[in-house]
Amino acid sequence: MRISKILLASIALAALSSCGGGDEKGSLTGGPVAAVAAPAGKVWTEVAKKTPEGGYLIGNPDAKIKLIEFGSLTCHVCADFATQSGEEFNEKYINSGKVSFEFRNFVRDEMDLTAARIARCGADEAVYPLTEQFMAFQPTMFENLKKIEGDAALNAKLSSLKGADRAFAVGEAAGIIDFFAQRGVSRDQAKACLSDQKEMDKLAEMTSEYGKKYDIKGTPTFYLNGNKIEVTAWPAVKSKLQEAGAR
Repeated sequence: MRISKILLASIALAALSSCGGGDEKGSLTGGPVAAVAAPAGKVWTEVAKKTPEGGYLIGNPDAKIKLIEFGSLTCHVCADFATQSGEEFNEKYINSGKVSFEFRNFVRDEMDLTAARIARCGADEAVYPLTEQFMAFQPTMFENLKKIEGDAALNAKLSSLKGADRAFAVGEAAGIIDFFAQRGVSRDQAKACLSDQKEMDKLAEMTSEYGKKYDIKGTPTFYLNGNKIEVTAWPAVKSKLQEAGAR
């Protein structure tokens, strides 16, 4: 999906600039990689940590095959990937210990920023499951947004609000607040997170930095072992993983 016009001035056109760069590069092809057992009493999809680059990594942090997705919670192609990859990606690739997966939020618009901030509110282990679940919720959110467009009174109310009050109100109208409340992020917690302007700005700034460093032209964008791969659908990404040794 091409990047939509960003509603946040702090993201602006910098998100579309390119100056190369990226993480240290490894091989895209190789022999079969051995499975690695998870810590006792866990599976690798339950092992998560925030990375220095601001993403969330799940799986074996020392996996020889490292997949990074720069994704958006309002991108339907990202949602397609999450749906298509689903259990197969988690069970066959991540839980084998052969592949680690890191999701880095690349916020495209106001709604995306609101959802991404709330998803990142709680424990590190919760971010990936919430992100996956939100992708499935995406069609409902879009339906709610259509209703907002046709409600003149609601539009007038939302237009009168600013900052955290606006983010919370828009999120509530779109069903985002209730979605997360049903999954353990209370309304009060969501409001507090949306009121943390420092963290909101940081998400926007990360998008700008990612755009410049990794040449992000749209979402999702994938990097495999530090190399940008020009594919977005799960079958093609799976083939790349297998070529790298996850077989």
